[in-house]
Amino acid sequence: MGWTTYFHPLRKLNREKEIFLASSKMPPIIEKNITWDYPHLDDEAKRQEFIVLDLETTGLDVEKDRVLSIGWVSIKNFQIDLSTAKELMINNDTDVRPETVVINHITPEMLQEGVSLDDAFSLFFAQSQGKVIVAHACCVEKSFIDRYAREHFDLPPLPLLWIDTLGIEKYLSRAIDHNQDADLRLSSIRARYGLPEYNAHGALIDSISTAELLLAQIKRVYRDTKSCFGHLYRISHTK
Repeated sequence: MGWTTYFHPLRKLNREKEIFLASSKMPPIIEKNITWDYPHLDDEAKRQEFIVLDLETTGLDVEKDRVLSIGWVSIKNFQIDLSTAKELMINNDTDVRPETVVINHITPEMLQEGVSLDDAFSLFFAQSQGKVIVAHACCVEKSFIDRYAREHFDLPPLPLLWIDTLGIEKYLSRAIDHNQDADLRLSSIRARYGLPEYNAHGALIDSISTAELLLAQIKRVYRDTKSCFGHLYRISHTK
């Protein structure tokens, strides 16, 4: 193994995973999400199964804010499987801020009919086993999941396999388009790819929007070359 390969972020994640597995006792609902064999560097990205996740929250402060809803959809055989699409409102005592209602249209009445955060994350973990997790600006979703794992199971940050569509676009904008100041909002990126604009906004719509964007990005990244997963993972974690 060369030094370049050793320091590849996917190799680094696998080393973190080994340490995590050796030092942490996991609950059954999380265990299979980490113990599966992550793709190798030269495995084809197009052959992987992805689950695209979006969380709507009261804000971005992971220690103070709360999850309002969770949505996801899976990608298999390079196609979005709408039969897997799911959106869950979270029933909790959180006060909904007026400014968030304008953005995601989630009202207190909708939350009262929702499920518990435990039930929502348990279902997501069950649906995401053996899949690469995708999000736009995944640090947000990752932070809230890590907080849940810490508060409920006393676990350190989970070494889950994430792909970030924002990171991919940041790389493409700088390395290919030579644009250091590209608008990296999901709606703006979709417009550059000619993807349709969705009037609605929420966890499910945003997860489908991100899934469509990922497929468009993969086509642009690889064109007619082999879609090595290691390359996609590396550029998705562009700083």
